[in-house]
This record gives sequence, structure tokens and C-alpha cells, in this order.
Amino acid sequence: MTIHWPLLLKVDSDKQLMLLESQEEWLAERDHLEAESLTLIDSQGICYHCQDGDLRPSEEQIALSQIVLWVSDYACQNGHFCSAKIGADSLAQLFEMVRYLEDS
Repeated sequence: MTIHWPLLLKVDSDKQLMLLESQEEWLAERDHLEAESLTLIDSQGICYHCQDGDLRPSEEQIALSQIVLWVSDYACQNGHFCSAKIGADSLAQLFEMVRYLEDS
């Protein structure tokens, strides 16, 4: 299965999000993270989990509304007080929000 970059990385026990733009970025980050606690979503909405250092497609489907909540929590964590007003119609919009939050 082809991974459609970028990937949104979510650690289960944390509000932190990370946007990984390429496989190289994934390879640089994966050894610093607990594989069992990761959820990754590609730009087409396909979920992946890390198994033995590799990304494997998952049967899991995460609703856009859940990802909006993740981004809202992440924005709040980063001091953006208008996070309650976050709304998005697509993953692309949410990925852009995360990119903006990472850069600010």
C-alpha cells in the first residue's frame, strides 16, 4: 500500500501532534517514540500503526471530528486561545493548521 505523505502523528497519551512530510522524517523520529502508542494518518485518511519499525495499514477509521479535537487540543497546548473555534472540512485543512502551529 502506498503511503500518501504527509502523515499526522499522534501519540495516544499526549496532546502533541507532528506532521511528518516524508519517509525520511518518519525514519528520523520513529526510534524516539513508543510504537504501541502511535497513531498515524496519511493525507488520504488511511490510518497506520508502527510494527517492528515499519508502518502497517490499520483497519481503524478516525473521524474527521476526532482529528479536529486533536488539533484543537494541540493548538490550546501551544497557547492559541481561539482553539475552540477550530473547524475544518478536510484533512488537508487540518494538516495545514498543524503545519502552522508547528511553525509558530
